Amino acid sequence: MMHKTEQLGKFYYLFPQTVAVIGVGRNLMPAAWHTPISAKPPLYGILVSPKRYTYELLKSEKGFTVNFLTHKQADLIAKLGSTSGRDVDKLSRFNIATEPADRVSGTIMSISYAAYECEKYAMHEYGDHFLVVGRILLIHVAHDALRKQEIIDEKKVLPVLYFGKDRYLTTDPNSLAIHKKKQR
Repeated sequence: MMHKTEQLGKFYYLFPQTVAVIGVGRNLMPAAWHTPISAKPPLYGILVSPKRYTYELLKSEKGFTVNFLTHKQADLIAKLGSTSGRDVDKLSRFNIATEPADRVSGTIMSISYAAYECEKYAMHEYGDHFLVVGRILLIHVAHDALRKQEIIDEKKVLPVLYFGKDRYLTTDPNSLAIHKKKQR
């Protein structure tokens, strides 16, 4: 039997969440709360607390980037999350190599296996966070991250999963299960 409680606390620590690094101008912020929202048009959502410097930047900028890193970069992600862009230039402090974004004012991290350039589409408050929705204008993908079918190669890309309290883990590529749908 499961334990039941109405004291929710940090309910979002009950499941691992992939981490993305959001770029606004030269600022970078790790986000565990992010998700695809629509395929047509291609929309992607990030959730940002109004306490964060990234929120201040998003209010005035017209776009942002979403960088996807591997588990090897978990230490850098933790450092980015514990440092405010108000106080320091994170790109310089952590010696982060970047590539210019083509369509928005945001940072593409060279170590990303994939990144989106997003034009700000909408921004709405939900509880203690703002959902910032971006229309994906351009996708960057590392050539060696893809299989021939243009899907991510699970043997080469071990995603970063956040388990709360600065705990990061990844997947076991040997656990991949492919379930084929039955033909009707």
